[in-house]
Amino acid sequence: MTQFETQSGERFADFDLPEGCMMCGGAVSIRATPAGAHGYCAHCHVLSRPQMKVKPNGVELSFETMALA
Repeated sequence: MTQFETQSGERFADFDLPEGCMMCGGAVSIRATPAGAHGYCAHCHVLSRPQMKVKPNGVELSFETMALA
């Protein structure tokens, strides 16, 4: 995980989840900010907005189901 702080004081962290894409199983790039998390899969181009919880042993991400077929 890489953490950054902008000149205006905003903090964010970037990290990758190998095989984390719910659609294709590709790697997902996550950007976490105080406002929440955003995900992007470079393989299938899916954008996601996972719910993020910080736990003592790591970070838990959960993805909501958007549609059922």
